[in-house]
Amino acid sequence: MNIKKLLVCLSLILVSPCYANQMLDKNIIIFVSFSMPDESLKGWMREAKIIDAPVVVRGFINNSFKDTINKISVLTKDNQGGVQVDPTLFQRFQIVKVPAVVVVKEPNCLPGMSCTLDYDIVYGDVTLSYALKKIANEEDRVSVIAKKSLALFNEAKI
Repeated sequence: MNIKKLLVCLSLILVSPCYANQMLDKNIIIFVSFSMPDESLKGWMREAKIIDAPVVVRGFINNSFKDTINKISVLTKDNQGGVQVDPTLFQRFQIVKVPAVVVVKEPNCLPGMSCTLDYDIVYGDVTLSYALKKIANEEDRVSVIAKKSLALFNEAKI
């Protein structure tokens, strides 16, 4: 394992309620950036925790593991979620701006496999509830997943 992959794995273990081994079974993924306002990041992390969705950033702040850990510790002071570093997910779903909410039908569908990667994306600093409603209303192959996650989200917020 190269050093960059090792650091990414370490960051998953240290800063998140570790999604590392479970990542492939997540149908909802939230993409953010450390350049976003702290309150926005905290909001996404708080809402993601409700439905156990990973919050993903592309890379380290200033290419520094230490700077990234420091920032995450500030963001997670109130124990409301975490983030994971995974640039490959940004590539896989062609994320070009953040925040973005992805709902994917078959999260285990990796490049080179015979399955089809069906997913919808909502961009913008909206609420998770809004993004899930928007995707649920598409009435396509992933809308049923968005509907189930939205029901779970609404139930937990009551």
